[in-house]
Amino acid sequence: MKTAKTALIIISGLFFSLSASVTFAEQSDWQKATTAARVARQNGNSLEAAVLYKQALEIEEKKFGPNSAEVAATLNNLAVVYQDESRDAEADPLYRRSLQIWEKLRGTNKQVAAGLSNLAALYHDEGKDADAVSLYNRALAMFEKTGQMESPKAVAALSGLADIFHSQGNFSDAEPLYERTLAIWKKTGQPDNSDAAVTLIHLADIYRLQSEYDQAAPLYNRALAIWQKTGHAEDAELAVTLNNLGDIYRSEGKYAEAEPLILRVLAIREKTLGSDNLDVAASANELALLYNCQEKYADAEIFYKKAIQIREANLGPQHPDVIRTREIYAAMLRQEGRKTEAHAIEASPVRVQLNSFQKATPN
Repeated sequence: MKTAKTALIIISGLFFSLSASVTFAEQSDWQKATTAARVARQNGNSLEAAVLYKQALEIEEKKFGPNSAEVAATLNNLAVVYQDESRDAEADPLYRRSLQIWEKLRGTNKQVAAGLSNLAALYHDEGKDADAVSLYNRALAMFEKTGQMESPKAVAALSGLADIFHSQGNFSDAEPLYERTLAIWKKTGQPDNSDAAVTLIHLADIYRLQSEYDQAAPLYNRALAIWQKTGHAEDAELAVTLNNLGDIYRSEGKYAEAEPLILRVLAIREKTLGSDNLDVAASANELALLYNCQEKYADAEIFYKKAIQIREANLGPQHPDVIRTREIYAAMLRQEGRKTEAHAIEASPVRVQLNSFQKATPN
């Protein structure tokens, strides 16, 4: 998932400082091009957006000069489009040139801060986290200095920096940044936007990994409620979040709450990934464990067989994951007093057709 970037809009004070030699028609041309480019990007048409930004850039360089504020903004916006398309090598010099222009102009601290944040996002996408952290910190210092810490651009920088620390396992630094991000959205009346849902999930992940389930579960539920309301949930992200919440409930012995979540994850993964995918096997194994914990051995057996069949087909019968799943399944059989079957399971691969899976899954 690409890190959030900010497309810059020409500030009105800069717009009206244009040379008197520029005709209204010429102003209109570059305005129309940049406006159309923003609309194209919002509609997901990156190719058209890039073409339009290049048209605007050509007009601006000719009429306003190569080091104008207008050129800087369009360079940044074209870089954003390239980064959206993972054309990072093309985005990097555009971000840098844009920053060089902004830094030489007066009264552009806000634009510099946004540009630094965008370049930091690019570096994070490229795995250059040390450089990204430095740029994010510079950007946040400038947002703070200019009184812009509650702006969307500053919030994007806060969450971007937090995401780096989260990915590094540096939870002590990530947690307060996520908390501050959520507090700003609440203060500005935007507690239920789709970006807030992602932040809630990342913060919940931190608590879950530290076994602080009482703090993690409400955050996951809040995020799921936002996704339900906004309709912005992606299947893969939704599945992971449902699975994590289900895992918490299972760990707490809340089996009735866990079951529908894990069943839903299985249904999503089978639909989006195919019935023989290893993630499907993981969900089947989760369900088997859930039913095993409840001593619902008949249900657990169905899912252990399903997990083994998929893993064996993908990994081979002697893979450690396959052997471990067979061992757990065999242990359950012994607990039921089915020792002969348990020995057979451990001794040789389990062959079972996928159509033997009968447990209903929710839509």
